[in-house]
Amino acid sequence: MKDSTLKEHRLGTLSRAATITVMAIALLVSFVIIKPSAPKGIILLTGPEGSAYHEIGMRLADGLRSRGLEAEVRVTDGGFANIEHLAAGAPDAVAFAPSNIENVVDESVETDHLESLGSIAWEPLWIFYRAEHEITEIPELEGLKVSTGTRDTVVDFVAMKILRANDVLDGVVVVNSDDQTPASVTKSLIEGEIDAAFATGTTASPWIRELLASDGISAFSLERAAAYEARFPGSASITIPRGVVDLGNDLPSRDLILLSSTTNLVALDDLYPALVPLLLDAVAQTRDRQRFTTDPERFPNGENTSLPIALAAKRFYDHGETGLGRFLPYNVTRWINHLGFVVLPLLTVVFILLKIVPMGLKIWGGIRLMGMIKELEAVEKAHAAGVDPTELLSRLDELDRKTAAIFIPRSMVHDYIDDRQFLHDMRERVSGSADQRGV
Repeated sequence: MKDSTLKEHRLGTLSRAATITVMAIALLVSFVIIKPSAPKGIILLTGPEGSAYHEIGMRLADGLRSRGLEAEVRVTDGGFANIEHLAAGAPDAVAFAPSNIENVVDESVETDHLESLGSIAWEPLWIFYRAEHEITEIPELEGLKVSTGTRDTVVDFVAMKILRANDVLDGVVVVNSDDQTPASVTKSLIEGEIDAAFATGTTASPWIRELLASDGISAFSLERAAAYEARFPGSASITIPRGVVDLGNDLPSRDLILLSSTTNLVALDDLYPALVPLLLDAVAQTRDRQRFTTDPERFPNGENTSLPIALAAKRFYDHGETGLGRFLPYNVTRWINHLGFVVLPLLTVVFILLKIVPMGLKIWGGIRLMGMIKELEAVEKAHAAGVDPTELLSRLDELDRKTAAIFIPRSMVHDYIDDRQFLHDMRERVSGSADQRGV
């Protein structure tokens, strides 16, 4: 018994040490090797430097960083390039694109796995021209040099559709290239290298403000905007009020009716859901406070999108931001989620596995005791049948030696003692029979 108790004590100490070691290894694996499923940061696919997309992206990135999410602003060629990049597979990325992107993107680009997170700003289409041309209708652009922006961008595509719809595309000298930027187009228009230019941007865009303030440059007011709105799904007509840019200098000098889409945030349908409310709340906190249209602005919203709205975005528009994200930085909630979804379940599994070991020992001890009982029952039956006591005593001595050294879990000690007592009682009975026979 003393040896058995000592073995049990040693095994108990070993079990506790093994438990602590396995738990420590599980924690190390959970926090060092297995990374949180939530990404550390996000990539914002914007547009050329100086574009409205890039400016909004810079402000949005600052808002996200203040919430604990790393944000990389990536300069691109614009909406088309952004969608092509996403469609090719861009995890942890969100793209800026116009609301009508699905209607204008190339058919070879697969958009089935893309979703919109909603509209975040107006994206008006401006047409600036040199004032000496006194243009009042699109057909009057015929014969002039007109910039449609960077080749194969959304602006280029929409500008071509407008010119084509007015039957003047063949008569216009289209100026577009792969290296055009808002700054280069502005410079070319002011210096007279081109006669007119299509572009997108808000009144907060530096180059829009520069063109509105430039002598000899006028902004076209699209009087038939409602007709264009009907012709181009995903577009809306908006009014830029007189003086909204600069009241002192009366810029613009008249109300301007523009055709506008909205800037959408677009992502793959497997974007980590917890990023969505963070993005949309950052939009709400960092959007321009200046109203530049006569229409109500309630951005972000789930309106004016051609792609399906993401489920996480719908929840945000219906209920706002919920959960711990309302109170804690993202880099904290990221690890809390990891704790809840990875660490605790892993520790639970480890704990259960460690509990199986004592259970297995108990089962093993029970089997040993059962073997002992069966042997004693066999000896008892043999004794009753008159078998030679000497043989039975030899069997009992062997059983005594074997069972004295076995390990028995603490929970089964009482059963073990009872069985050992039965063995000693059996030996006394067999010995008494031997004495009677004079053996």
